[in-house]
Amino acid sequence: MSFASDIKIELCKNESDKNQLRLLCMGAAFAMSEDEDSRYFKTECKKAADYIEQTMSQLKIPCRKIKHEMRGTTLYGVELSKDALPSEIPDCSDDDAFGVFLRGVFLVCGGAADPEKGYQLEIFLHSEEKCRRLLSLIEEHGMSAKLSTRRGSSFLYIKESEKISDILTFMGAMMQAMEIMNIKIFKEVRNNVNRSVNCEAANLNKTIAAANKQADDIRYIFETKGRSYLSDELLQVADIRINGSELSLSDIGAMLEPPISRSGVNHRLKKISEIAEKLRIENKHTAK
Repeated sequence: MSFASDIKIELCKNESDKNQLRLLCMGAAFAMSEDEDSRYFKTECKKAADYIEQTMSQLKIPCRKIKHEMRGTTLYGVELSKDALPSEIPDCSDDDAFGVFLRGVFLVCGGAADPEKGYQLEIFLHSEEKCRRLLSLIEEHGMSAKLSTRRGSSFLYIKESEKISDILTFMGAMMQAMEIMNIKIFKEVRNNVNRSVNCEAANLNKTIAAANKQADDIRYIFETKGRSYLSDELLQVADIRINGSELSLSDIGAMLEPPISRSGVNHRLKKISEIAEKLRIENKHTAK
């Protein structure tokens, strides 16, 4: 089942009085497609179609269920005559009233992406005029959306997770609003962990590369000048490093007699590297 269907199923569970149910039906009718004589909608969510039909029947609004097979997908819907409900948007200045009206709109033509894959909520009204009228109401009630077109049809969309969560809560889909925020939190935690792991891995790679370079320098000195070329304090560090490339500078410092600090070990290894580099340059000139 899709995330959009989960939203619609939750919206169908809201308890409403008779006036609210009529507002919901008016929202549904506003969102329906129209031909010369009728209004209708089709959706993959059978629960939404059944709920709209049952609500209209409860209010004595003449309508009928429709069912359509399209490319292996079963679509469910409702059809009613054009004059069964007023075409004008009712007074929705009250937040609760507009929330119920918007619920009816979404049940008919709303959609939403799986928040695990991305954040996008759409209200596909087809008509640019209807989109602009609904957008104006959405903005009047402190929310926001954007208008766009796809294949010649107009629709409203929201891409920000917080704004999607806000409008779902406003319509009455609190559980799905919480689901979006939970997924967002999980993603942020996972991304922070990944960044931390990647940073630690990068630092470890740098440490290993530096230790291998130090071991190479020590071997070069031993091979060209012998162990005695280094002073006792440098030789102590050199022997530990060449036999333990995985050791940290602090580990090496603790193994010396007497122990020295991390910065002291770093200073001695830098001195060894400078000696090795000087020998390489000398040997290069001698070879010429």
